[in-house]
Amino acid sequence: MFSATLGDNQTFVYNHQCCQDELCNQGNFQVPQKSSKPNGIKCPACYNVHDISCDPVLLTCTGTETKCVEVIGIDNPIFLIFAMGCATETACNLKNISILNNIKIRTYCVEQSAGDPR
Repeated sequence: MFSATLGDNQTFVYNHQCCQDELCNQGNFQVPQKSSKPNGIKCPACYNVHDISCDPVLLTCTGTETKCVEVIGIDNPIFLIFAMGCATETACNLKNISILNNIKIRTYCVEQSAGDPR
């Protein structure tokens, strides 16, 4: 599972489960609720679906989102998403993860000191 808060509070949570037994995917799939408690980390944040850049603002990270992340989403050959914000450590360095209608994302995280903007 990973989560990220990008730009103007665009929140994404991704979770997957492997199903290896017959009919094992019949129940509801639960995604844990994110904490809203600030954790002392601040990251530049923005979200743009039209270009490979954006004008970041400083975002206060919460809960387990302790990393600053940059996200690039593409649907070859057209660029679709560029975003920055806070993320869980499990969201760092993802390569070609497919989300929403075959958009492939890549992520890059940067270590942060408590309260330091990037």
